[in-house]
Amino acid sequence: MKTNKEYREQVEKRHGKPLREIMHELIVERHMDQWSGSEELGVPKETFVKWRTKFRLGPVQRRADSWERKTIDTLNEYRKELRDIDVGRPLTYREETSLRGFREIIERMVEVEKVRSLLIDFDPMNHLPMMLVISSLEVIIEYLGQYEQSKLHKTFEFNLEHLKMTMENES
Repeated sequence: MKTNKEYREQVEKRHGKPLREIMHELIVERHMDQWSGSEELGVPKETFVKWRTKFRLGPVQRRADSWERKTIDTLNEYRKELRDIDVGRPLTYREETSLRGFREIIERMVEVEKVRSLLIDFDPMNHLPMMLVISSLEVIIEYLGQYEQSKLHKTFEFNLEHLKMTMENES
């Protein structure tokens, strides 16, 4: 039985490029799993899986890395967006119980959550709950806009029809 190093040298020689590139091509570009990938390279499945793990190309690793990149991008967007915003500024409609007062407080809550997300230690999983809160608040603002433009009823009716069709298809 060959060693990992011998398999690696054999594969790199046959393909004429570094193992990392070969693995990326097979897994990311051609969507091969451990069985088809190991067969393609002529190596044991266990060796292929070790290489896949080493280069962070396994399905869970790729999702985690993707989430981390997305989190970094989102936090950078927050930094740009909040650069010139004073989150402590007075509320214009504080004394009102109106839709515009509600919109203002929700928009300000989004700002506060975004600033808070920039202050916590970086770990993508720490940011998940905050991003869910921010997304939920942003959806509320979107719904308010649709309501003010008399479009929310249409959105509701569309969603209700879609739900009914889905339920009919499942029964």
